[in-house]
Amino acid sequence: MKSTKEYKLGMDFTAKTFAGLEEALADELTQLGADDVTIIKRGATFRGDVELMYKINYMSRLAIRVLKPIGVFDVTDEDELYAKVRKINWMDIFNLNQTFSVDANLFYSEMDHSHYAALKTKDAIVDQFRDSTGKRPWVNVEQPDIYIDVHVSHNVCTISLDSSGESLHKREYKIGADKAPINEILAAGMINLSGWKCDVDFYDPMCGSGTIPMEAAMLAMQIPAGYYRKLFAFMNWDDFDEAIWKKVKAEGDDGMVDAECEIFASDRSEKAVAIAKRNLKHAGLHKDINISVKYFDAIKPQSPGIVMMNPPYGIRMEERGELRDLYKGIGNALKQNFDGFDAWVITPSLDSAKFIGLRPSKKIPLYNGPLETKFLKFEVYRGTRRYGDNEQENTVSFSDDDNESDRKRYTKDKPYRSENKSSFNYSDDTPYNKDRNSNTDEEEFVKRTPMDDRSMNRNRDFDKATGETNPEKRRKINSERSKNFDRHMDALRRFTRSDNKVHGTKKTGRKRISGKRPRKDNSE
Repeated sequence: MKSTKEYKLGMDFTAKTFAGLEEALADELTQLGADDVTIIKRGATFRGDVELMYKINYMSRLAIRVLKPIGVFDVTDEDELYAKVRKINWMDIFNLNQTFSVDANLFYSEMDHSHYAALKTKDAIVDQFRDSTGKRPWVNVEQPDIYIDVHVSHNVCTISLDSSGESLHKREYKIGADKAPINEILAAGMINLSGWKCDVDFYDPMCGSGTIPMEAAMLAMQIPAGYYRKLFAFMNWDDFDEAIWKKVKAEGDDGMVDAECEIFASDRSEKAVAIAKRNLKHAGLHKDINISVKYFDAIKPQSPGIVMMNPPYGIRMEERGELRDLYKGIGNALKQNFDGFDAWVITPSLDSAKFIGLRPSKKIPLYNGPLETKFLKFEVYRGTRRYGDNEQENTVSFSDDDNESDRKRYTKDKPYRSENKSSFNYSDDTPYNKDRNSNTDEEEFVKRTPMDDRSMNRNRDFDKATGETNPEKRRKINSERSKNFDRHMDALRRFTRSDNKVHGTKKTGRKRISGKRPRKDNSE
């Protein structure tokens, strides 16, 4: 006979997180003392008391918000939603002097407009107050006192109070951010998934405004995730117990320790490093993280450790070649300078990651906002093989959760590093000679001249470089080479952000607009 499950007194809660971090969140909730933890899509449900709710809001590194359900019912349309929301006694939850906001999310529901569902919920709450007191509470979408969450899935509606308020990724340790910063909870989740135990040095060579190294430092020093945060929504509830909150906060702060490892952060952008330094100073971590302006290939670690990076995704890059060169540089730097390291790279495309030239030992799907990414692990050791070193490693293996586009692009019939390249492969020491007695069509030869291998045609003697003595043919070849050279230089200027003015002439095409407002001429 199976033993019955012990029932523990408490309340039901739901913690939300990013897709791909559900299991890690469930483990964290269990460690913090939650009971009956159950994994759901992008979150986990659990049972506990008020003290546990405070503790998870203050200590959890992976939860986006903590919800307390107050009503669950079936709903098929907006009018039914209005009627059932109004049955909840809202005057026992907050008062007329407090503001509120409603956030609604619909999944597989007969209602198809989340904003209208939130509006009907707001109307039901306001009408209940007005009918009972003659007055109504006001809505504040920016900084409300009470946050109400409406979740409808398969026509089952759950009304919850959001105990966190602002998303818990807002740690409030940063006062500035560089372009496209990574989410704090995603950064903490990446560190969690890497298995780093704070026992080896941690490197982030593309730190941006410093999110990943700061999350690593907080983990190494056991600083609570909410340590820098001043306000949580549960502080505005009528039943807020300040004594329990102070106890939870004191217990969390007492667990802080000194880091037993070194944390290194760097970036090639002086602007990004300047922002990161201000953030570190604001958080009091400027003495715990070594930060500098440095290119990735200039980093020379003294002992093995872990390196984690969030390179540019290429969405804003104008040329695909820039992304290819970036990932090639990552691979070269890892093999040359990071022997004995575990390297972790988050990227939205395996097509780009292949240029690293190393076979990933793990591919973990994660979501950076709406963007699906892969969190890749590379085990770097002396003699690490590149893709294509032998016939067996010449193909890419895909799991069921890999992108379909990546699966179609690389199959067993198509090598990862194709050797079926053009026959025009020359070194700097091998001159190019065309068989003058061949029957190859001369016009076809002009088109197939390998302009991409520019190193082979550095000799200015056209007779030797092209095998043509006819001046007309030489001019055609020279014209084709010039066009390819101009395209190459245009791409290079965009990559290096060099000035578009060449020899006093403006480049045709897209015009750059200065971000500064022109100074007004007072001489007129």
